[in-house]
Amino acid sequence: MKTLIEDSFALSTNLLKKDLRKARDKEPTEGTLNIIYNNKPSILDYKVEYAGEETYLEVFFDIESQRILLSEYGLTFGTRTYLTCGCGARTNALYLKLGFLACRKCQKLTYRSTTINSKSEHGRFLYQQSKRLKLMDMRESIGRIFYKSKYTKRFMRWLKLCDQSGLFKEVKSANDLIIAIDNSK
Repeated sequence: MKTLIEDSFALSTNLLKKDLRKARDKEPTEGTLNIIYNNKPSILDYKVEYAGEETYLEVFFDIESQRILLSEYGLTFGTRTYLTCGCGARTNALYLKLGFLACRKCQKLTYRSTTINSKSEHGRFLYQQSKRLKLMDMRESIGRIFYKSKYTKRFMRWLKLCDQSGLFKEVKSANDLIIAIDNSK
């Protein structure tokens, strides 16, 4: 049985956003994350270390510790920090499997959607249902759908995905709502 990305803990740059910002400013940074590993609650401690020009995220899980190189990439509007896997790949997320963190290729993780045979009739049905369930979970995580009487970018992306997966009722309802708002002005 293949291990799935959806079932693995991901240490992502999004989880560490504030601490990575502090690390770019060379401030002392450390923290704790409560995680689920092997269906048990666990604690992952981390701190940022500086060694000359290099910046490392030292992660403590169980008894083991692991050093992860942080690499920065300059953008036109700022700097983005990536986690560097042991194989050298820069990534936004490292996955915890067998007690250590690595990229999804090194951990040999696959997505749930790739395990379904979309060529068969039953497979297509399962694939569509799994996509719709994922969209429902995505909608739950979207807090605000309006900003200044317009849909947010996240909600618009969700509507586009709904349209692609055949959830036309949700798209029509959202379009009707925006038309009603425009007519009331």
